[in-house]
Amino acid sequence: MAENTPRYDREIVAIFRSPQRLDAAVSDLCSAGWDRSELSLLGPKEHLSPSKSSSEQAADPSSPRTAVFSDSDAQQDRTLAASLAGVVAGFIASGAIVATGGTALVALVGAAAAGGGGALAGEFIGRMLNKNMTEPLEDQLAQGGIVLWALLRSSDQETQARAIMAKNEAADIHVQAHAA
Repeated sequence: MAENTPRYDREIVAIFRSPQRLDAAVSDLCSAGWDRSELSLLGPKEHLSPSKSSSEQAADPSSPRTAVFSDSDAQQDRTLAASLAGVVAGFIASGAIVATGGTALVALVGAAAAGGGGALAGEFIGRMLNKNMTEPLEDQLAQGGIVLWALLRSSDQETQARAIMAKNEAADIHVQAHAA
């Protein structure tokens, strides 16, 4: 292990009753110095135990986990998908029209139309990505809440994380050993 690599023996865990409070807590934790790689959520539905509540899964350090994402991540994904699809469609249409000897005006109109259609397709793809990101949170809410873990490097961080989680209306806030 490199000297600069933090050592994590403990983690703080909390349960949130709304995605908005979770997003606020993640934002506050990142503003307070946590790296997003030090935060995690309960894993995808297919890896969860349907017989365990969110509280039971939160207390188990070996519960499956996934990376933290936020609403702004979903918006960026949608924007990127729509923009990329629009640009690609516009380039393809322009190339096809110019290659077949179309005039500049026809090429411009064709590229604009194809770009708009591509952007609509990209928006649809972005919305599907967003659904794939938010569906696991809805499943966790149905089991009692959304579980968030934050790795701790010091007791000062523990105090700070407790305050942030409490401020954002988290429940069942506790510290446990971190399963490496």
